[in-house]
Amino acid sequence: MGKLKKNSSVALYQQLADDIKSQIQSGELMPGDQIMTEIELSALYDVSRITVRNAIQILVDDGILIRQQGKGTFVAEQKKLSRDMGIFMGFTQSCILDGKKPSTRVLTEELVPARPSDVRDLHLQEGEKVIRIVRLRYCDDIPVVLEENRFPQGRYLFLLGEDLTGSLYEILERHKIVVAGGSRRIGISYATEEECGQDRLNVPLKEPLLLMNDICVDMEGEPVHSCRSVINSRHYNLFVRERIGRENR
Repeated sequence: MGKLKKNSSVALYQQLADDIKSQIQSGELMPGDQIMTEIELSALYDVSRITVRNAIQILVDDGILIRQQGKGTFVAEQKKLSRDMGIFMGFTQSCILDGKKPSTRVLTEELVPARPSDVRDLHLQEGEKVIRIVRLRYCDDIPVVLEENRFPQGRYLFLLGEDLTGSLYEILERHKIVVAGGSRRIGISYATEEECGQDRLNVPLKEPLLLMNDICVDMEGEPVHSCRSVINSRHYNLFVRERIGRENR
């Protein structure tokens, strides 16, 4: 729980709402948990009950909290973003198809020397450079995926002049490049100090996370980019839909 800044330009009720929301995103408060009463929150944060009431109302309106008559206020069940791993689809499209709002914060966009793995995965020559793009992806304003994309410099230098807060695949399609498939490896990792911070995935240190490594190719089978995604599984549901051919029916 953070202290509220009474000299801040941000209203106290908004600070309180943000603090409660942060506790939910970090797992300190879980779906179904009852939050403190207005009197308890007022005493804890040293604010009026009107301030507390306004903060709670914001979270109720956003579907983050739910009031139950005669019982109290509880953390609402948060539906996870669902994604079929059998289909190559960008994060933005996945969110939209699931009825959720995608957003993105660009953390890094730079030109860097290719690593040995880049040379192998992207079919590069020794000494070439790659475009490294690191982004934090949000689903309904909750940080869900920390991703690092690496593109060959030669064909994709135009990316450094683009707005990278939306869908990379839409940008590529405007340049007549279509991602048609590729390979994917899924595993588990544990949140590092860099990944777990409030300005990143906002999870406890060493929290188990989903790890996804993709190598994506175009219609001719040429590598377009590699992508390493660290995913907060509290808000993300991976599945593979079985597709049965006629001969197996």
